[in-house]
Amino acid sequence: MRHKTNYLLMGILTLTLVTSGCTTIQLVSNYDETIDGQAQQVQKKFDTYFISLQAAKGDDLKYKSQQKLYQELLADLNAMSIRASGIYKNKITIEQIDLAKENLAYLVLLHKQCITTPLTDSQKEKVRTNGIDLSLDCRVDNGATENVPDRGDIAINRFVVAPIQSLFNQHIGAVMALELAKKRGENQSK
Repeated sequence: MRHKTNYLLMGILTLTLVTSGCTTIQLVSNYDETIDGQAQQVQKKFDTYFISLQAAKGDDLKYKSQQKLYQELLADLNAMSIRASGIYKNKITIEQIDLAKENLAYLVLLHKQCITTPLTDSQKEKVRTNGIDLSLDCRVDNGATENVPDRGDIAINRFVVAPIQSLFNQHIGAVMALELAKKRGENQSK
């Protein structure tokens, strides 16, 4: 009887090991060529924008002159976010894109000079909750220090552009790096 029990336990253990050897656990999504391509396009658009700002003068530095590009960048990030949201186990990519959108909101607030003091936790929460204010106004509901109308003629300080460019390159670069890591992971598992 004792031998039968041992053989039964050995059989169950062997079956468990064989079965678990065939099982894979997926912690992140698979590589998505579309997200990778979109991230590359958005990074190039941001980089081109920041390079042009560093050489810009006069009206080209004003918010109203750049408002359309901010709208395009937000639309590009939204498209990436929607695509990423439809992919299983893609939380990290979605978080990176959301962070880029949040920082775009801060850039718009900075460009319109809607922030006169360091951001409070309440202002940061309003940016996360209400998103980017692409109007010509400063709105408290979107993270501004106070409501101020018609900020379209405000020019961005060219000296802040290089560090902001670096920040966006890191954010979008993180999305691309994650996608490439997923691609390497798929190639290694084949």
